[in-house]
Amino acid sequence: KQRIEFMTVACDHVKGEIISATTKEKEQHKQVVAVISFSFVNADLRAGFRTEFPRAQWILVDTSKQVAEERLLAREGHFYKNVSSDMKNGKEIKEKQANDVDENSEWEFRPVDFPHIILDGRDSVDVNAKQVQEYIENQILDGE
Repeated sequence: KQRIEFMTVACDHVKGEIISATTKEKEQHKQVVAVISFSFVNADLRAGFRTEFPRAQWILVDTSKQVAEERLLAREGHFYKNVSSDMKNGKEIKEKQANDVDENSEWEFRPVDFPHIILDGRDSVDVNAKQVQEYIENQILDGE
C-alpha cells in the first residue's frame, strides 16, 4: 500500500515536471527528454511506471547482489533501512521472514522481464552517464 502511494505521487510529480518543461521548451522549439533515476527493485513499481509512461526506455545499471548490498549499507537514511539494519546485524532477511514470502520478496530485486538496456554497475557514474547521454542523442533525439 505504501509503495502504491509513493508510486502515484512520484508519477504525478514526473508528469507535472514534463508538462512544465514541455511548455517552456515548446516556445524555443526544443524537445524534452526526462530521465528518472530510481532503484526499481519491486516489480509492482516497474509495472506502475510502465503503465504511466508507456514510451519510456528502461536502462538497468546491473551489479552483483553483494555490491548492491554494500552500496545500500553505505547510504544514510535510505528508505530500505529495515533491510539495511538486518544486514548490519548479520541477519539474513530470508531467515527473518521465511514464512512471509510476500514480505520477503518486497526487498529482493525482481528480474526485469521486458526490453531494457543494461549498463555495468561496476563502471563509474561518469561512464554510465555518458552511455545514457549517447543513447538519448542517438536513439531518441535523432530518431524523431
